[in-house]
Amino acid sequence: MANVLFILMPKDYQETEFNTPYHDLIEEGHYVDVAGLEQGDAVGHKGAHFTPNKQLDQMTNDDFNAYDALVIPGGPGSTRYLWDNALIIKTIKFFHSHKKLVATICYACIPTAQAGILTGNHATVYPTTEAKTIFKQLNVEFIDAGCVVLDDEKIITAQGPNFASQFSSEIIKLLV
Repeated sequence: MANVLFILMPKDYQETEFNTPYHDLIEEGHYVDVAGLEQGDAVGHKGAHFTPNKQLDQMTNDDFNAYDALVIPGGPGSTRYLWDNALIIKTIKFFHSHKKLVATICYACIPTAQAGILTGNHATVYPTTEAKTIFKQLNVEFIDAGCVVLDDEKIITAQGPNFASQFSSEIIKLLV
């Protein structure tokens, strides 16, 4: 079974994008840790609360070596907490450079593009004009699909909460 690290923003995460893969991975027998960006509870955009058991800024590359995959759910808080976040981008780069799975959904796909690991590839993101413009600026081809899997690169991108189950299934498939 795999060790999976989720990064959960402190406010306005999308509950379905977090809960679906989190619970599915645990049900499949995988070990899951959740790293927060701030101390205390993370609060979803619909009011759900979740307490991360790790703090991302206290984790090292040695800590990251223990994980097989990185999963980052999105939501309306992504533009504030994830986009242009140097620590998030550094973490994505580390996981990718060590051939670990990187799976992002919704607006969390933007820092994946900002990390440069989608450059010259196709991917998806929550299909707003702003997100598609950022993809274009970063030389990422937007694909209007629920979930895009780059098997050889071990990267999964998904559009949003309507595709959380598909996103979760693709993560589980690549971890096998």
